[in-house]
Amino acid sequence: MKINDLVTEETVIMDMRAANKPELLAELAGRAARLVHLDRLEVFRALLDRESFGSTGLGMGVAMPHARFRGLRQPFALFARLARAIDYHALDRRPVDLIFLLLGPEPATSGYLSVLISISRATRDPTVREHLRTSTDAQSMLAVFKKDIVNGRG
Repeated sequence: MKINDLVTEETVIMDMRAANKPELLAELAGRAARLVHLDRLEVFRALLDRESFGSTGLGMGVAMPHARFRGLRQPFALFARLARAIDYHALDRRPVDLIFLLLGPEPATSGYLSVLISISRATRDPTVREHLRTSTDAQSMLAVFKKDIVNGRG
C-alpha cells in the first residue's frame, strides 16, 4: 500500500490553521472521524495517547500522528499543510507545518506499516518537502504523492 492509495482531494487540507499541537490534533481527529465513521473523541484520545509515548514529529517540519482502531478495516491517511508552523515537540525541536495523519486497523496490517514507512522515507527528501510546501492546490499536492520517490519506488 502506498501514500497515493490513501490520500485524495478529500483528504488534503491546504493552509490549515492551528495555534498548537492539541488544537491541531483535535481538528484532524474531527475531520478523520467523519470520513472513517469513528467517534471524534475516541480518535483524538488515541492520538494524544500515542503522543504520550513520544512525539510523532519526525523532524524537518514534518509530523506523522498515527493511531490504530479495532473498528477500522483498512488504513486511512489525511495530509495537512499548516498556514503557519507550530511547535509540535518534534525530535529536532523545529516547528512543524506538514502533517500526515494515519489511522489504521488494530492489529496493525502490513499495508498500514508500509504506509508509515513510505511517509517517513519520502519526507526525508528535501525536494518532496519543498514541493509539499509550495503546491498551490490539492491537485498539485496529489501529484507529489504520485511521484515514484514518494511511493517507495525511487
